[in-house]
Amino acid sequence: MKKLIYSIGVIVAFVVLFSSCKDKPVGGGGIKYSNNSNGKAAEVVLVIDTPYWSLPARELIDSILQKDQPAINQVEQMFDLLHFKNADFNAFYRKHRNIVHFDYNPQYSSNVFRINNDMWASPQVYVQIKGNNQDSCLALFLEHQNEIVDALYLNDLKRLQLFYTDNHNAEAEKLIRDRFGINVTVPYQYKVLRVEEDFVWIGHRTARNDRFVMIYKSAMNGLTRENIIAARNTITKKYIPGAVQGAYPILSNVYGYPSAKACAVNGKVGIELRGLWESVNDEMGGPFVSFSFLDNSKEYCISVDGFVYAPEEEKRDYIREVESIVKTVK
Repeated sequence: MKKLIYSIGVIVAFVVLFSSCKDKPVGGGGIKYSNNSNGKAAEVVLVIDTPYWSLPARELIDSILQKDQPAINQVEQMFDLLHFKNADFNAFYRKHRNIVHFDYNPQYSSNVFRINNDMWASPQVYVQIKGNNQDSCLALFLEHQNEIVDALYLNDLKRLQLFYTDNHNAEAEKLIRDRFGINVTVPYQYKVLRVEEDFVWIGHRTARNDRFVMIYKSAMNGLTRENIIAARNTITKKYIPGAVQGAYPILSNVYGYPSAKACAVNGKVGIELRGLWESVNDEMGGPFVSFSFLDNSKEYCISVDGFVYAPEEEKRDYIREVESIVKTVK
């Protein structure tokens, strides 16, 4: 597959330690290392005793925690599960970043569902499902499935965002702030690729794959899915030429994507788009996610848009990385 003209490639895995506010900070960003959570990207510790880890229970739990990551052009599970019995749920695993804990005991008088933040480490999401029988606990799990998945997913983004606070590209951040009047945290690996009056493109690239974020401004008569799609296609055609003459990226209208939903990011209310992009007159494509909102004048739309090109590679962790950057906007 051919690369974009500006593509020189790069994907780096983040293996990072994070921490809570209870310990002495190290460095200028306030990150504390003695109470950091552990675990890989998209990893969840599932605590449930073996007698209850039956095929029906496993299928139900997997159907929620290991459903497909939305809006990527291949099948990848949302989370990777590490299964432990209660007896093995020791101090080390209590410091994992994401935990779902089923605690059954016939002596319990009631059933309890809780989501706790930073219970034993930071950043951490601890989902506790406690009850006197399996059926009632699984019912609680089903009832709160969307809340659970959202909490785990957002904590995965937070893992990266906390790392960026001490490892960021201040020059690129200033450029974005001066151009658009917004703050976006830019990881230090991301470099400025192109700058126009209404457009800034940053990327982290290698010979094998690319992660990009673009910030752009467009006039818009209504903040709608159709208007955002049209504005994005106009911007990419104008500023992101492909490796062959006449090639440029656009959004793909396939499988019901791009999806759109109203959301708020750090107090800014707007629309999130998620889906796939493809290249006109070339064989390129991949996932994207964006957040668009009106500027203070209400005359223009500002979009922060992350997209990935990673042929023949898994893309779940890559799209989450650019999403974590998109959602630092303030």
